[in-house]
Amino acid sequence: MMLFIENNVEKVECVECGHQMVQPEAQIAKASRAAEQVIGVFKPE
Repeated sequence: MMLFIENNVEKVECVECGHQMVQPEAQIAKASRAAEQVIGVFKPE
């Protein structure tokens, strides 16, 4: 596992497969979730 900061966001990356995980700061996650609304669901046919 490799821990690094990119654009002021802490990220973890698996050095074997390249999978990345990002966990935003608590105040960012809280602010973005409060204002979100689902306006539709796209279902390609």
